[in-house]
Amino acid sequence: MRLTLAPSPVVQGMVMVCTASLCFSLNDTFTKFLVFRYGISEIIFLRSLIALPLLAAMAIVIGRTTIRWSSRLFFHAIRGALNLAAAYLYINGLQYLSIAETTVILFSSPLIVTLASVFFFKEVVGWQKWAAAICSFTGVVVAIRPGAEAFQPASLFILASSFLYAANSLTARWIPEADNLWTISFFGAAFSALFVAPLAVSEWIPVHSEDLMFLTAAALCSSLGIGLSSLAYRLAQASDLAPYAYSGLIWSLGITMLVWGAVPTAWTFLGAAIIAASSLFHFFWSR
Repeated sequence: MRLTLAPSPVVQGMVMVCTASLCFSLNDTFTKFLVFRYGISEIIFLRSLIALPLLAAMAIVIGRTTIRWSSRLFFHAIRGALNLAAAYLYINGLQYLSIAETTVILFSSPLIVTLASVFFFKEVVGWQKWAAAICSFTGVVVAIRPGAEAFQPASLFILASSFLYAANSLTARWIPEADNLWTISFFGAAFSALFVAPLAVSEWIPVHSEDLMFLTAAALCSSLGIGLSSLAYRLAQASDLAPYAYSGLIWSLGITMLVWGAVPTAWTFLGAAIIAASSLFHFFWSR
């Protein structure tokens, strides 16, 4: 008789969060090629619309299943609205702050998740989890080194966005067990397209054929990122997974070097090393 040992829920969730962070980083990269040619609402609408048939096909080919109707459709609609509101607040903040300032403020989200998990889910957060989360955030600050400009009213847009992203992560706990990756990703994309459609139509710009590749890639990365992140936070405690969300900086570092050929500074590498060390500490200590 052969025994198979399945990874623990924390390990599975860790892999999902790190993979979701990679998906989000890739989505940002593909979107950057589009953002100067189309309105934000049109990009969100198109990538969400394109994702629907792709996710349905992937569910059959990869998942060997079909996308099923969720028993909590209204709940998926609320989470879709949270994602849209967070995205628009983030974009508004970008109009006044640099990417460096916004990234540091946005990465307060994992700390918010850890804190909220104590109050709402009564999770036991020991000093190890707090140390990993705080050290990871310190790594982001070291890597990006924001200036005093971050302390201006526009920072409230990004801070509000962080709270919304954290709320979206925490609400994943109530996603029905029957809803798999494809179902969660599909309804996330569907409600995003539905809610943003009026704004997209009002500022519509004809789409060039050469941009369809970027839209398709962004559609897959964005939808799978939302789905994987949701599954992770449904599977394991939020405080166990929050530090691994900082892997997004490491992914962004590698993508920046590969796509744009820009070599980050020594401070960026130091910050990434702090994040990696904090995550490894959290992983081995929590086993």
